[in-house]
Parts: sequence; C-alpha cells; structure tokens
Amino acid sequence: MKRHLFLSGPAFSGKSRLIREKLGIKFQCAGGFCTEITQAENGSMIGCVMTPAAAAGGAGGLERELFLDMRSFPPGHDSEVFRNLGVRLLEEAEWYPFAVLDEIGGIDVIIPQFRMALDSLLDLELPILGVLKSREDSDRMRQLLGPGERYTAFYDRLYERLTDDPDTEIFTIRESAEEAAEALAEWIGEYAALPGFR
Repeated sequence: MKRHLFLSGPAFSGKSRLIREKLGIKFQCAGGFCTEITQAENGSMIGCVMTPAAAAGGAGGLERELFLDMRSFPPGHDSEVFRNLGVRLLEEAEWYPFAVLDEIGGIDVIIPQFRMALDSLLDLELPILGVLKSREDSDRMRQLLGPGERYTAFYDRLYERLTDDPDTEIFTIRESAEEAAEALAEWIGEYAALPGFR
C-alpha cells in the first residue's frame, strides 16, 4: 500500500465522513488538520473552520479558526488561517505517527507559506491520509471566490506533484464508496495500526 492515500471526488460524496468512520478513535493520534462546516444554533450556515486533526477526532481543548465565512455573498475568506494555523499544523505533523489532511487543493494552494510547508511534509516518510479537492470542485470554487488563473495553476501543480509521486495514490470516489472503504481499511491496517488502539 502506498504511504500517501488521498480520496477525491464530488463535494458531499462522503470522503471526510468515511475517513472519520474508518479511523475511529485513532483519529486522535493524527497530526495535520481537518476542515469542517460549522453552523449557528438555529441551523444556519456560518462557514468552514480549520481544526487540528486530533480535535476532529474528539480530542478536546484544541483551537478552531474560521477561514470561509458563508454568512455573506460572495463568501469571505481569511487567508491568515492557512498562513498561521495551517502552516503550524503541517509543521507539527511530523511528530505524529501519521497525518490527516482534510482537505487540500482549495484556497490553501494560493498561500505561499502553506504550499512550502505542504511540500516539506510530502517530502517526509510520514504516512498521510487525506482528501484532495476534485478538479471540478476546484473550478467551482474559483468561480465562487474569484482567486483567478493563478489558483488554477497552483492546483494543477499540486495535482501533478501527487499523481507523479510513486508513494501517493489518489482514489476517486464516483458512485460507490465501497472500494474507497476497502482502500482506507488497508491503509489504516498498514500505517495506523497503533498499539492500544483498535
């Protein structure tokens, strides 16, 4: 099994949910980060937050920062979250047994500091499990947020780096997530078989 496994596919196809289900409590041992949709108490959409992967796995006391504010149109985005919290979480990931990157390929790729930290992490021998924004979703995001052609160029650079890497597999979810679940189970069995965690 390749050391880096990234799920890709349409938005809301269950990629992040599948990773959480399959990792279970082991998620609390992961470095890296997750992005999550957050809502107000009345159920209205607030936006997307970045959180340490361990916090997404249930570990308490870890910060969450809003990077996409969907309370207005077009949505506002805060690049400083990727420049600061995102970079720190990428740099700290090497101290964990494995990392989760959920997700990359969005607005993060236009932040030079984030790109450099991501490149450095991918150069390590650290096992990485993640979600890669699909090309179709990246095109939609570009139209919505307007980062322009440089975003497309940086997305293409990331996609090419991952597809050219012999240690990376990109698994595209189309209609059924069964094959993705099998690939995840195999990756977890090889790279996240942690003593004391089932």
